[in-house]
Amino acid sequence: MSCHSFCDEAGFSFEEIKKAAANGQLLTMELEFSQLCNFNCPYCYLDNRPKEEVTSDEIRDVILQGRDLGVRKVIILGGEPMIYPRILEKIHFIRSHGMGVEVFTNGSNITAENARELALLDVKVVLKMNTQNADVQNKLCGLDDADRIIREAFKHLRATGYGSGGKPMAVSSIISSENIAELPQMWRWLRDQDIDPYFEMITPQGSAIENDWLYADPGQVETLFNQLAKIDQAEYGREWKPQPPLVGDICLRHQFSCYINAFGDVMPCVGVTLPVGNIRKNRLADILRDSEIIQDLKNYPETIKGPCARCEDKEACYGCRGAAYQMTGDYLASDPLCWRNSKQLNEIDYLPLPVAEYIPQRAPMRMVDILLSVGERRAEVETVLDENNPFLDEGGQLEPAAYMEIIAQASAALNGFQLRNRSVKPEGFLMGARNITIHQPACCGDRLVTSVYKAHKFEDFGIIHGRVERDGECLAEGEIKVYHKSP
Repeated sequence: MSCHSFCDEAGFSFEEIKKAAANGQLLTMELEFSQLCNFNCPYCYLDNRPKEEVTSDEIRDVILQGRDLGVRKVIILGGEPMIYPRILEKIHFIRSHGMGVEVFTNGSNITAENARELALLDVKVVLKMNTQNADVQNKLCGLDDADRIIREAFKHLRATGYGSGGKPMAVSSIISSENIAELPQMWRWLRDQDIDPYFEMITPQGSAIENDWLYADPGQVETLFNQLAKIDQAEYGREWKPQPPLVGDICLRHQFSCYINAFGDVMPCVGVTLPVGNIRKNRLADILRDSEIIQDLKNYPETIKGPCARCEDKEACYGCRGAAYQMTGDYLASDPLCWRNSKQLNEIDYLPLPVAEYIPQRAPMRMVDILLSVGERRAEVETVLDENNPFLDEGGQLEPAAYMEIIAQASAALNGFQLRNRSVKPEGFLMGARNITIHQPACCGDRLVTSVYKAHKFEDFGIIHGRVERDGECLAEGEIKVYHKSP
């Protein structure tokens, strides 16, 4: 599965997008009904961990929640949506509530009958087709029979009026070392049949991490984007500026959309795999409103870091947030795969990294060393207790009060990291603590990992839940109150 349609702004003006972002509304919503799939694509983004998938009732409920938030189109993902047993029932439900539907499919179960049903329901079908070479198609789908399945689906869809017949259709293709040479020809072939080409760069996540052979040279990718732009302008009267990760399109989807996986996790998109909530625990509107990650992405002109923050096109481009997050650990980092950043990679931060510049504390009072990861109101920070630590007693054990300070500084590291490149000097202090429980003492030489979660926030004040561990064993935990200066 790819992410092109999740980022597809077709049909929405910038004014509509800005209005939706300002009002906390959605224009589209991407849903998985199931992650079951019969293909084994080497670039698949799914992690395939066993979990309990959402029920039919939960799917219907979140669709209605999306409608109430302004959703005009539901984009159905997978897994493979067309092998989900109740797929047509769900499409009927969505259409009956006035929303459009776009289905991404590998072609499985696109029979002549199902193609007609999709056409009657005015569903836009996005068919996976990475190449017209059968052997390459099968290789990129991880299935010996993939090319036959895709070609039969294409035949049925075209016979039902998709493409030149007026029914909306697209073909989704990843840009890889295996197919990049033929993509200009394939672009023309699709344009000539009134089929939208959804060509996009691979996001380095899931299966793609283990398959380096997939990636085309960045210079080749840039050349392809420019070549396709010239083809569109000269032969089809379409003008657009080449920019990653989507050919002929822009990605501002975090302003007006969200992704809900088959387990109910709400995420900014399939590339930014940071759950900001779960629909089984909270209403979708509350999740989106309270998410700091969602708000950071909506405020991207102020929050994006590194070279992307200085780019002349940043109002309509912030690279691929998925690539940025998967490669750096930071959803606000500059996109390392953008060819415009190829000579500025040294200006992009990669987690884990030292926290010294993100917190106001200085040695010897600084108790934390490395920021390991960040998430929705969360962070993990490493501390190594050396002999110079002023909080060690004569026996080499950490004094009880130091655990509060470690949690406070870990929270400060999260806050300072979020404010990077925003001209705000790290400033804050510990205001109080309660329910601090020390289970085991930490000693000189220990490597500690502190997890912090911002449970509540009011303006510059927050309540932080913290947990200090050594080799997975909880040494101390509790709650602190902090002040952190914000922009």
